[in-house]
Amino acid sequence: MSRAVTVVGLLLLLLAAAPARGQEPDFRGVDEAVEAAVGAREVPGAVVLVGQGERVLYRKAFGSRSLVPRQEPLTEDTIFDVASLTKVVATTPAILLLAERGRLSLDDPLGKYLKEFSGRAFRDLTIRRILTHTAGFPDLPTLEAMREGFPRAAELLAKVGLQYRPGASFRYSDTGYIVLGELVRRVSGEPLDRFAAKHLFLPLGMRETTFRPGPALLPRVAPTEALDSGMLRGRVHDGNARLLGGVAGHAGLFSTADDLARFVRMLLDDGKGPAGRVLKPETIRAMWNRTEVGEVVRALGWDEASPFSRPMALFFPRGSVGHTGFTGTALWIDPPSRTYLILLTNRVHPYGKGKVTGLRSRVTAEVAAALFVPPLRIAAAAPAEHTATAEEAPASPGAVMSGLDVLAAEQFALLTGRRVGLVTNQTGVDARGRRGIDLLAAAPRVKLRAIFSPEHGLTGEAVSDVPHGRDATTGVPVWSLYGAERRPTAAMLSGIDTLVVDLQDVGARYYTYLTTLLYVLDEAARHRIPVVVLDRPNPITGAVVEGPVMDPDLGSFTGPHPVPVRTGLTIGEFARMVAGERKIPVALTIVPLAGWKRALWYDETGLPWVNPSPNIRSLTQALLYSGIGLLEATNLSVGRGTDAPFEVVGAPWIDPWPLAEAMNQKGLPGVRFEPVLFTPTADRYAGHEVSGVRLQVTDREAIRPVTVALALAWEIRARYHQKFSADAIQNLLVNRSTIWALLRGEPLPRLRAWAEAERADFLHRRAAYLIYR
Repeated sequence: MSRAVTVVGLLLLLLAAAPARGQEPDFRGVDEAVEAAVGAREVPGAVVLVGQGERVLYRKAFGSRSLVPRQEPLTEDTIFDVASLTKVVATTPAILLLAERGRLSLDDPLGKYLKEFSGRAFRDLTIRRILTHTAGFPDLPTLEAMREGFPRAAELLAKVGLQYRPGASFRYSDTGYIVLGELVRRVSGEPLDRFAAKHLFLPLGMRETTFRPGPALLPRVAPTEALDSGMLRGRVHDGNARLLGGVAGHAGLFSTADDLARFVRMLLDDGKGPAGRVLKPETIRAMWNRTEVGEVVRALGWDEASPFSRPMALFFPRGSVGHTGFTGTALWIDPPSRTYLILLTNRVHPYGKGKVTGLRSRVTAEVAAALFVPPLRIAAAAPAEHTATAEEAPASPGAVMSGLDVLAAEQFALLTGRRVGLVTNQTGVDARGRRGIDLLAAAPRVKLRAIFSPEHGLTGEAVSDVPHGRDATTGVPVWSLYGAERRPTAAMLSGIDTLVVDLQDVGARYYTYLTTLLYVLDEAARHRIPVVVLDRPNPITGAVVEGPVMDPDLGSFTGPHPVPVRTGLTIGEFARMVAGERKIPVALTIVPLAGWKRALWYDETGLPWVNPSPNIRSLTQALLYSGIGLLEATNLSVGRGTDAPFEVVGAPWIDPWPLAEAMNQKGLPGVRFEPVLFTPTADRYAGHEVSGVRLQVTDREAIRPVTVALALAWEIRARYHQKFSADAIQNLLVNRSTIWALLRGEPLPRLRAWAEAERADFLHRRAAYLIYR
């Protein structure tokens, strides 16, 4: 009876906390974000416009249009150099309009229309691939070609050739869009600016959108950067576009927030403008079609998932698209909800040193939190977390054997006759502390051909990119997988017929050894090389799963697969899961632990502790890292550069005593908070005194580090809303529903419910890949 009452009570609490339908969105966070950026001189000013369908929900101007040679207030009708938004507002729709009129086909080779690209080397170079930045063009054109201008530039660009096989990779390319601008001219008989004005801008009423704005518009144009003793105002900022006379396919367009909103509404209305149809509905649908190349997802012209989109795609719903511009502009659209965000700044004014990435992220986060409130699904009952029994515990210390110990006990029989590449680091030791490298090098009938090291290098001491090298003891070459290359290449894998992975994970999704393992599995499958994973314990137990599951489209080097923050998996189980769920066609063998149970902590295994990375020096720090690590991307110190990383959290602007008291009043199990002052010697706030809280783990079985981190973030945001960059948590949280709830300030029980909403589903997925009880 009591359990039923508890469940009903929780349900009522969650429903009561939900925002009311029809409630006006709260955009105060947008005001604070832009005002902070202007106050910090990151941008002179900005215009922000938010819309849903025909409604403009928010429109506001901040700061100054000009600072030099005189200050001018910025107004909502300011005209901005939109830089690379030219690609999606002018060039892409112009190409699509020509395609729907039958003047060209997107799947035709470029050489059909531009004879300079008709050679055999360009036969797979299609217009569609240029639109998706997968054509093979270099990112920037040669200066000689730009000085010559078209048509001669086409010949010079063709002579440079392609940098990779069309369709095989992604490289954001101004060159490709410059060529598309010339394609519009040759196919239509009109230069890009005239074609776009006649067929796109004027029918949409975009009367202040133009290349090379004339004298009547100049007073409202936001200047960009000082050049040749003068300020660029009405002249395009991009140097290559200037060399081409101010009209180019990649840059050169000037526009206002209202005009861009008119353009977006046409897209959301399936191509229909106020004066009639501009593009056909099927053209709009084709434009949104996704092209996936590796981890990058592009639509035609538009960005969905790439390093360029991440500051905004982290917050808008999956499937949203957008684009950014170098001068400080951004446009993001969620077609299903008909929601859009326009952010225009001239961040390069006056001397090219402004910053806009953080502003884009924070504004997008605040808008998304205000507008996207999905229903909170009450999850089905999940399997209970495992609690160890006396019968399951090992009889004595030393009863657990790592995968390496098991392999050695079997005299490396599994690797007999194999030429091995070993992925390892300082954690790859046996129960006696001997390196797996040395054991494999000395094993009869096994040839150790190469060593591969992850982040922090072979010794676990590096704090930046790691170079290739050679192992001093064995002389075997060491290939770094944390430098220019993060995946083993064909050259690295030459002469290897088996890859062995022996790495100590720490049980947190964002620990990069998991991504290195995934990349190894991918490349091994590509080269038909079997993989053997020597399993190791999850040091913080495999019994507890906590935190939100990663949104599947937000993968990165710190987000390898849709699993919770605290995974509850060993590295061998994770290998089984990613190989199975991603359908990686790799021959995978796990050498399991002997004597390990899911509820065991690392200090109960009898295995020697080796710091898995420079800032995880104890089991307590590994445990806290699985939650407090989420705060690393924010403007808080998490204790790096101290003797207690992840045990202290703070910032110079925090009052530690009230914060510690407030956190203790929450009654979070397994942890107490103490006020603390500390001075990091490295990383954030190095050399400055920081005030905050020290986390004292009082019960490691009871503490839930992800909940602790979210509660701490909630409290700091409530107290220091304007100073704390809470949106940056999403870099490692990578779960939209949870970050939206945090930014909305939803109560902690509801916030935790969001974080655990997919837990039951994950536990059912996980069950198929578990090796241990």
